[in-house]
Amino acid sequence: MAAKTRQFTVAAVATGCFLAAAAAFAVLGGPIQANVPMLICAVLAYVGLAQVEFEIGPVSTSPIQAPFVILWFAIDPHALPLVAGGAELLGYLVKALRSKSALTRIARGSVFNIADAGYSFGPAIVLFALAPATASLDHWWVYALALGAQFGVDWLSTGIRILLSRASAVPASQFLWTWSIDAGLAPLGLTAALASADHPWVALTLLPLAAILAQFAKERDERILHAVELSSAYRGTAQLMGDVLEADDAYTGGEHTQGVVGLALDLGRAIELDAREMRNLEFGALLHDIGKLRVPNEIINKPGKLTDEEWAIIKLHPAWGQEMLDRVGGQLTHAGVIVRAHHERWDGGGYPDGLAGEDIPVAARIITICDSYSAMTTDRSYRKGMSVADALAELERCAGSQFDPTLVAHARELLAGAEAAKPVAPAPLRVVPAAGIDDADAQAA
Repeated sequence: MAAKTRQFTVAAVATGCFLAAAAAFAVLGGPIQANVPMLICAVLAYVGLAQVEFEIGPVSTSPIQAPFVILWFAIDPHALPLVAGGAELLGYLVKALRSKSALTRIARGSVFNIADAGYSFGPAIVLFALAPATASLDHWWVYALALGAQFGVDWLSTGIRILLSRASAVPASQFLWTWSIDAGLAPLGLTAALASADHPWVALTLLPLAAILAQFAKERDERILHAVELSSAYRGTAQLMGDVLEADDAYTGGEHTQGVVGLALDLGRAIELDAREMRNLEFGALLHDIGKLRVPNEIINKPGKLTDEEWAIIKLHPAWGQEMLDRVGGQLTHAGVIVRAHHERWDGGGYPDGLAGEDIPVAARIITICDSYSAMTTDRSYRKGMSVADALAELERCAGSQFDPTLVAHARELLAGAEAAKPVAPAPLRVVPAAGIDDADAQAA
């Protein structure tokens, strides 16, 4: 069964079950009494607030909880699911007509939206059993229990629908985002409900909230779009600078840099860096050697060992890189801090600032490991690259001195694969013992 067909089938069955259960509850509950003016105003407020949709965390929601609470008091509890289903449908129809959707799409969407009102059974059952004769704040615990029942039924009904539609469960955290909004709006709805008993129009005072939230949602979307466009511009600038570096030196800007970027991003994901840290890590890894554009080509491309004077010039490239990125500004300024620190050592013996331990930005510590690993495993004109096992052994030998030992452990798990389960004999050192990886591969790393 195709995914869309399966989803529609599940939604249709859920809608049928909801309508049958809501009708049975309304009939079996006995005669229905309602405060009609209050009911009309609450439904209008519900439909109005349903037009507003905003994102919170990984989900989107509408601020319908406040008018929904008013519905608790506008009609007998055993009729609440039918009324909530109708309000949900009206809200969707108004939104669909405003967006000029096709009739077939509106009909299909209606099936999905009616079933969304399944959450209303939670408060309906609690209020049917426990609702006091007179609404007041003295019975706040009943209303809190009704709200908790709403969340429980929402989790159960929506979770089952999604599980049947996708064959995958929904993380509880996604429900928590929506519930946090509902929990915040519920007291507002309760206050309006108590006032609406004598003044039904009070429910309509919630409508300005829809306008305010709609404006906030619009401005947020515009800021996100602007941030995405700006990020794309910075990424394009970074890529352009990387291309310039590649044109200047095929190894430093091409195979080596791209290898470092890929490994760094994999390691960043492994330690669960957030989106901003991942962006800065990407730019820092892409441009970690950008300062070498200022280093004379005869030093960069020298096949033999560097002299002390040449090595002193090479050691200036992290600071030069930061200066270049500071001139671009914006997001690349953050990358510049990382670029400056990518040759610092865990034990404080690096350059240019002699930072140690966690004083070194985590992105720079990641790049240091990936930079050295790439340098060791890549073939050069004057030597063949190490094997993965030998390179990992060398990273472990330098863990705690040159490299962050925790990150080295993550790198081993990430890179070794099946090799990690096998004991690896220490590799013959391919570096001068007192010098470390930096000196042996000054041009590469």
